[in-house]
Amino acid sequence: REWLYDRSAIQAGEYWRFWTGHLVHFGWLHLWWNLVVFLPAGIWAERLMPGRFRLFLGLAPFAIGVVLYELSPSLSRYAGLSGMAAGVLTFLALAQLRRGTPDAWFWRAVLVMVAAKIGLEFALSHPLFARFNHSEIRAVPLAHASGALLAVVAQFGRQGRG
Repeated sequence: REWLYDRSAIQAGEYWRFWTGHLVHFGWLHLWWNLVVFLPAGIWAERLMPGRFRLFLGLAPFAIGVVLYELSPSLSRYAGLSGMAAGVLTFLALAQLRRGTPDAWFWRAVLVMVAAKIGLEFALSHPLFARFNHSEIRAVPLAHASGALLAVVAQFGRQGRG
């Protein structure tokens, strides 16, 4: 619980929770669904653009936490890698498109599916894949949207090769 994103603890000066809230999960299935996306996409992205990807991994968790803090004041607790998973998958798809892969149609479809998933989660107010044991735990599509948007910034914010 010391790593959980907890608004009151952050207000008391425990700023590390902006990063560490992404490392704790509300159950094994929650962790499973996050890792199914995060690990393979992350390994692949690391091979394509190691420097840019490492910078993204270092800064995006904090940035997602700050976005949640500023734009979702009613959110008292948050945990999970889902915002980062959406960001890593978006980062990978954009990296593939930047390198001019012959299967660009596939990577464009991945981006459309990420956007559709996030849009549906905003509309439905529950996750499409993960399920939680407690009714007070809910999906936070703002974290997913933030992760994806940060991936776009990481890819195109500063031109150059990574």
